[in-house]
Amino acid sequence: MVLNRAARKEADLRLGQLRRSVSIHVFTHRFEDSLSREVRQLAEELAELSSRVSVEISEATESGDLLRKFRLDTIPALVLTTKDAPEIRVYGLPLVYGFDLLLDILLGLGSLAEPKQELVTFLKNHEDKAPRAPVPMDLIISRYQAASIEAAAALWRLVKAEKAGLGTDHSIASIRIVEDFPHWIHRSDALHLPCLYMESGQTLSWPFTDELIAEKALFGHK
Repeated sequence: MVLNRAARKEADLRLGQLRRSVSIHVFTHRFEDSLSREVRQLAEELAELSSRVSVEISEATESGDLLRKFRLDTIPALVLTTKDAPEIRVYGLPLVYGFDLLLDILLGLGSLAEPKQELVTFLKNHEDKAPRAPVPMDLIISRYQAASIEAAAALWRLVKAEKAGLGTDHSIASIRIVEDFPHWIHRSDALHLPCLYMESGQTLSWPFTDELIAEKALFGHK
């Protein structure tokens, strides 16, 4: 069991607020290491707590088409999604503050809440800069920093507003947990976490506004 009693209680309470079904697609290895096993077990334990959470498990070597579809580059990974909604990829084991942001995203996917209207308006006003091809956005976090929750919420607001305002889902939104993939710290050259690593090679460190990450990450693409 990955989740302790307190985490299960919190998840049970929050997942009870889901208004529609959400999906956790787990990508793991055929011969799992401890990290892959715990990521899979975490997803399965969440599904046990709510009938609105479904889990699909795919083994990487047999899932090349799905890896390409979801644009995954590392295993283990979780793809969080629901019908007619953008996808969020989570690389690593989202526990501690990562567990909070995982629940937040699942609730965001499974709620009927409208996207942030100010951000939708901002995107529409800059529609001429909108990308015509996928744009990677990698949010690099530590599971031990509370700010990771707010930064992940900002990334979610952007991809949700893009879908609503522009009718596109070009953002390849990923959350990468450095305790599990420390090489991302060196790749991003970030001074501190959380930070957003963009396709241009630039790094945007927290705190950042919704409009700033839209301007730098979505509209500042190559």
